Amino acid sequence: MKTRLFALGLWLMAFTSQASAHQQTPDSCLQSSDSSLQTPDSCLLTPDSCLLTPSLSDVFKQMPDSLMPYLSANNRLDFIDFMDSNMKAEVSNQTGGTSEMTALTDDSLSIRMSDALRVDMLLFDLDEPVDTIRQVIVFVETFLSDSIYGESVCKTFSLDWQPVTRDIPFNEAQRKRLEPLNLQNILKWSEDKLNNR
Repeated sequence: MKTRLFALGLWLMAFTSQASAHQQTPDSCLQSSDSSLQTPDSCLLTPDSCLLTPSLSDVFKQMPDSLMPYLSANNRLDFIDFMDSNMKAEVSNQTGGTSEMTALTDDSLSIRMSDALRVDMLLFDLDEPVDTIRQVIVFVETFLSDSIYGESVCKTFSLDWQPVTRDIPFNEAQRKRLEPLNLQNILKWSEDKLNNR
């Protein structure tokens, strides 16, 4: 009888341990094998206790190569490693030239892709969600005609790099951060008008 009870106790302990191992907790959901951004199918779309707020560097790592063909995935990782180490973040790009990341924060980055192109990215939390989107990436390419003027093209993406075509309700602080890029276009347009007179 005692032998049977002892065996039953061992079985219950093993069953309880196995059940605990399969139970998902907020801590296990926030962890990642490579510490990179979780995909929308995992933490980003789970209940509030399991939400992960990414930094822009996390999102940048997941960026499709097609959106920035000048750089490889390894180039992007090197940029972040160099910036984290307070080193000059310069890499050889896919065109045979060099590109340099000149700034990186939790919600912004800037890359001198070449002498004629600069790329800026901003990560914004939306005060008013657009559909189910609560954060957006503003991707800005500035084509430089000289040291002063540039012409910027802005695109907006969700965290999984899907284009957002709806109007985004940026708040006042976010609009102010975008104003210098719009001012660049105004200055360039004014100069072109003057030269064409």
